[in-house]
Amino acid sequence: MNNSSAKFKLFNESIVNYFNPKFIDINNQKVTKKFPWLKILGGTIIFILVISMIIAIKPDFQNWKEFWRQIGHFFEVNKEAEIGASTFTPTETFIRSLQYLWTTVSYSILGTILGIILSVPIALLSSKNFIKDKIIYLPFRIIMSIIRAVPPVVFAFIFFFLFSKSLAATFSIAIFVCSLMSKWLYEDLDTYDTSAYYGAQAIGNSKALAFKSAILPYLMKRIVSYGFYSFEMVVRFAAILSIVGIGTIGQLLSDQYAVEHNFSHMSIVLWTLITLMIFIETLNFLIKKYILDYSQKHPTIDEKLPYKKQLEQLKSQKSKMFIFKIFILIFVISLIIASLTQIEWNIGNSTKINQFKHGIKKLFNPDWSLFGGEWKGTKTSVIPLGIDALLVSIASSIIGLFFALILGILASKNINKYFSYPFKLLIIVLRAIPAFTFALLFLILSKDSKLFAGVLALGIHSIGMLGKLIMESVEKIPNKLFQSLDSLGATWFQKVKFVIIKSILPQALSNFLYRVEINFKSTVVIGAVGASDFGFQISTYSSDSNNWDKLSSYLLFTIAVLLILEQISNMVRSKLMTGYFFDQDVWFKKLLKRNMLIKSLAISKTNNINFANDKYYANYMIAFHKFNKLFIYKYWIENKNLPDDILLKELNSKKKEYIDLYRHNIKLVKDDVSSIYKQTYDSVMKNNMSIKNWFKRKRMAKKSANIAIENYFEKQASIVRT
Repeated sequence: MNNSSAKFKLFNESIVNYFNPKFIDINNQKVTKKFPWLKILGGTIIFILVISMIIAIKPDFQNWKEFWRQIGHFFEVNKEAEIGASTFTPTETFIRSLQYLWTTVSYSILGTILGIILSVPIALLSSKNFIKDKIIYLPFRIIMSIIRAVPPVVFAFIFFFLFSKSLAATFSIAIFVCSLMSKWLYEDLDTYDTSAYYGAQAIGNSKALAFKSAILPYLMKRIVSYGFYSFEMVVRFAAILSIVGIGTIGQLLSDQYAVEHNFSHMSIVLWTLITLMIFIETLNFLIKKYILDYSQKHPTIDEKLPYKKQLEQLKSQKSKMFIFKIFILIFVISLIIASLTQIEWNIGNSTKINQFKHGIKKLFNPDWSLFGGEWKGTKTSVIPLGIDALLVSIASSIIGLFFALILGILASKNINKYFSYPFKLLIIVLRAIPAFTFALLFLILSKDSKLFAGVLALGIHSIGMLGKLIMESVEKIPNKLFQSLDSLGATWFQKVKFVIIKSILPQALSNFLYRVEINFKSTVVIGAVGASDFGFQISTYSSDSNNWDKLSSYLLFTIAVLLILEQISNMVRSKLMTGYFFDQDVWFKKLLKRNMLIKSLAISKTNNINFANDKYYANYMIAFHKFNKLFIYKYWIENKNLPDDILLKELNSKKKEYIDLYRHNIKLVKDDVSSIYKQTYDSVMKNNMSIKNWFKRKRMAKKSANIAIENYFEKQASIVRT
């Protein structure tokens, strides 16, 4: 006879079973399917994030007519610019652009080279492929992550108090480049096959010689490739140094020509910058093709000719590439020498140094009051302004990735052979224009939303940066894949869908996450022109050493956010490359696996069935156990009716007995594991007292204890239960 108590219990257990993992045994293959909690949680977070971005950013196109009217001034010709009481012709503006550009390039060249020199030893010390001891490589990684999280403009303001303007610019650029290059290089070194390096040492070569022959050629290619990419970024960063008081090309873009009637002259400055970017891109291409990736052609010799003739024939085919290499070397050395002439080798005066000493004390004493206060409508509270800046960086990166995928594919030679160059040029143009220039323009478009202007500015700028990376990823796809699809009659869109998107998406998503980090720091740049309150506060507080305690509060938030973003980026990159968010040998995964095996063994003993020392079997047994606890639901499945009161009481009693027995068994297993671990650990620590390094003894003891526990589970798996 059915009763309300049985119905209620059946209903509860049905709900529990719906969310429980499902399991099935197919020819002794234990298959488990968990409820997709992660996908639901991820989808919910994304939905909330999108809604939050739209609400916070408030897309605003109210002034679109005025925006396009002012944009029209960029295309005016033969118009003089008025700056104060002075007037400048287009020719004079072009000459001024070249002068400021040379100053900008000089700082960028010296800063980039200094940054690269510093980054190489730091990268080697940060690489766990070379430095096996965590005590050494982890601190370097943490320190560089913190330095990388600080907006580079802040370093420029700090160095401005210690050195001349030119030295301050050079050192801030060097810190910026070093922080980026060291990360890129140690990530590459971590995945590099070092067998040749250690093999060279095994046959008697010194570490220096082994490094020179096995590592240096690979490292040089990465240094040149990343060096050019860094130099492009640095030129745009150097442009904004004008807000620090350092004369660069940004002085023309954000100050003198940043008014409507001078936009035609701003376009001259921008095209000067774009031309430089095209030159850098061309030089990068030539160096890669004719130096880094160049391979000597096999000579052809007519063996019928006399020996002397064969020798002449061989000499005539000798590569002349050394001439190009010498030319490049002379060119680079000349640029460095010329750049050195732009540097004022002075330190700050006593007043500025005293201001620095006063400010540095404040920098390490944050103003914690800025983390509180009224959040709504605030102009100074760190957290709400920081969250707005984070939403701007995410939204702008999404816009950048979407359009970069389109432009990057269209600009690739192997997918758009004859019409790729216009799209390449468009990517260079978008990449060349500094983000703060876009911000100045979009502030005209957006009447009531600074954040929307910031999103558009960083989004358009991101298209150029991400578009270049996507284009390079597409061009690395082997042509054999496209040829195979051609033979099957595949259309252009099918090639994009089945080859390109599938091949580049992991790297594109990784670049997207990295772009979020860069755009968050770039809010300082657009904040300098009024497109981000968070960035505006950082640039304002950085300029006055009396406010460095307030600056410190903003930097703490920035560092915390960027370190979290970096970890998320690393996890996603790991998931895309290996299929897992974390390495399989990470400590908490080992702990989770051990707990799963403990539960699995306890379940096996409770149900008197054989145990297997396997993670997948453990998942199956845990799912089996969760289903076993649903006594009412199991009865209903088997009998298609509800139990009466007497049977219900009996089922509840059996359920209690089952759970009590399981708890008893799991306690026994945990006690066994804990006892084995402790005995083995203590024994190894005691027997190795001769090893003075306590950390080494501890690692040995932990390793031995873990092996002992593995042996315990293996032994339990060999026991046959009937």
